[in-house]
Amino acid sequence: MTKIIQCPCGVRIEGQDDEDVVQKAQNHAREVHQMELSREQALAMARPA
Repeated sequence: MTKIIQCPCGVRIEGQDDEDVVQKAQNHAREVHQMELSREQALAMARPA
């Protein structure tokens, strides 16, 4: 099931499943915000597409 995370900075992150959206969100957090995002934090922000 496709999942979406809407970052507070305005970026929309979409993944094909939990693992995909978590990986993309963690990469975004690291590269853009210089912060580490846990799997649990990412999943708490994720919503079905």
